[in-house]
Amino acid sequence: MTAPAPLTTQLTPSSDKTPVEVPVDEFLITDIPGAMRKMGWVQAARLMQRWFDGKPYEMTIDEKEGRLDVKQLTPEKLFDDLEFDWLNSASPHTGEDVKALLEKAAYASQYNELIGRAKGLNQLAPGLLQFMTRLRDLGILDQASMDLKTGEYDFSSMSAQELEVTSQYNRRSIGTDKWARITDPLDDVYGTLGGFSVKFAVTKFSTVSKTKKTPATLHIEEIGCYIRDTYEFLNDSSNNQPLGYWSFESGVKGFSALGRDTFEADGQLYHKVTNDSFNQYRALHGKGGDLFVYSTVKKLPTSIDFRFMSADFGEFVARAKPMVAS
Repeated sequence: MTAPAPLTTQLTPSSDKTPVEVPVDEFLITDIPGAMRKMGWVQAARLMQRWFDGKPYEMTIDEKEGRLDVKQLTPEKLFDDLEFDWLNSASPHTGEDVKALLEKAAYASQYNELIGRAKGLNQLAPGLLQFMTRLRDLGILDQASMDLKTGEYDFSSMSAQELEVTSQYNRRSIGTDKWARITDPLDDVYGTLGGFSVKFAVTKFSTVSKTKKTPATLHIEEIGCYIRDTYEFLNDSSNNQPLGYWSFESGVKGFSALGRDTFEADGQLYHKVTNDSFNQYRALHGKGGDLFVYSTVKKLPTSIDFRFMSADFGEFVARAKPMVAS
């Protein structure tokens, strides 16, 4: 698409009655990365530019929600070099939420909120059940003999995508509820991710088979945490999601639609941007590729021990998903 001709306005000096035309540039969505850089949104600008530079690709809802084989993702669909600790440096607000979550994740107790037993019920909580499923799929847990294979395992060199299909056991969302979307500060983390998931995987552990006197045991020595998100412009329930009002010099104001295409504030003209602004750009230009976002893996040392009795294996067999044939 050819860029629109610049708008003009007429200025008349007090000593001259002849109008002088001064060009006023039209704001284009391709100007947003530059506006982000002026605001200090380094990663948000980098990610959006990747989208603009990519081949046309529109993610499906199933892919967005994680129902895909991550091993099949090609490099052009991946944005996977985001540093996990950037969450803290780029957003003190988000950093506090993440810090509290990581403390829960590394809590050295069999009643760990994310991978443990359900307190008071003596049941396998969802995270522990999921990890036992991973152990079964890795050939470490034998549900027929209700036992674990003795061994030491180190997945600490794996990427987030590799851990996703090997030892990932739980997740928590950050900034996804309606209140957070309204109240969270507009910063680089918000501009890059909006709401996102922190996922957890076991990266170092050992197992010991049962004996006549002792039950099968699992010792978790280290866990890994990483961000998983998607960068796309899918609309929910056919609503054209607003993405704020943008200007060249002052960046963004508000993420709620005011029903106007533009408004003026602080001497700046702000332009309404929505999901469909990007969808229309892709249709017109044949550029714009949705992306799967993964961060680096942050390792957390821990010391969590589980002893599995026959009843635990029985519960696992009753509740776990069937093994998928390869």
